[in-house]
Amino acid sequence: MTYQCTVKTGHTGAGRYGERIIYVIAKDIMEAMNIAMHKGGVKKGRSNFAGQNVLDIRKVS
Repeated sequence: MTYQCTVKTGHTGAGRYGERIIYVIAKDIMEAMNIAMHKGGVKKGRSNFAGQNVLDIRKVS
């Protein structure tokens, strides 16, 4: 299945971010979140471990 994920991106400082939509192919929503968290450009740090940098996940097909 394909998922549309809205993630926090950029190196704009603590607490500041831009939003970007990425598309992920995964078998379920938890795998999609895990893949989206580790994509390039997605903010990293302590909040990333809990999945807080993935703002929205929607099933596309």
